[in-house]
Amino acid sequence: MMAQMYQVKKQARSEFVPIRNLQYHVQVWGEPSPDKIPLVLVHGWMDVAASYQFVVDAFKQDHYIIAPDWRGYGQTASGGVDNFWFPDYLADLDFLLDHYAPNQPVNLVGHSLGGNVVMIYAGIRPERIRRLVNLEGLACPPPRRTRRPSVMPSGWTNSKPCTVARWSSRPTTVLPASPAA
Repeated sequence: MMAQMYQVKKQARSEFVPIRNLQYHVQVWGEPSPDKIPLVLVHGWMDVAASYQFVVDAFKQDHYIIAPDWRGYGQTASGGVDNFWFPDYLADLDFLLDHYAPNQPVNLVGHSLGGNVVMIYAGIRPERIRRLVNLEGLACPPPRRTRRPSVMPSGWTNSKPCTVARWSSRPTTVLPASPAA
């Protein structure tokens, strides 16, 4: 008995957006409307936008979904380069959001490499993000110390809180130094 291939439930359309000398391939499901917040899905290393098909098919509600193939992946050319820096991905994401949701924050999901990109992007451009989901991307580890070090580095200011990350739900605060004995 032969296993059947996955049957697509919601068909995507392919669009190409000119971004920084490349024709960026983007999978789009649904239509934009004032009552729909765009959902942007960015893939990980060795993946493509179409990898989100089963996720899109699982949604019960109708969404406006945008999923780009990162530069050098899927149907987006590499421009003759064989590696990219995170600023490349950040700039590309910024251009994509300006194109698809110019005046509104988006719900942003990133997996693996895409998770790392969306976390950095959210720290740089928090006003562009309504909700953020990081699937298997790296994140700041929780702090191990709950008390200040016994010796503070020179020039350290104890008057300002130190947050682990802008998007962290539980920022870590550096405790003020105790008065000298």
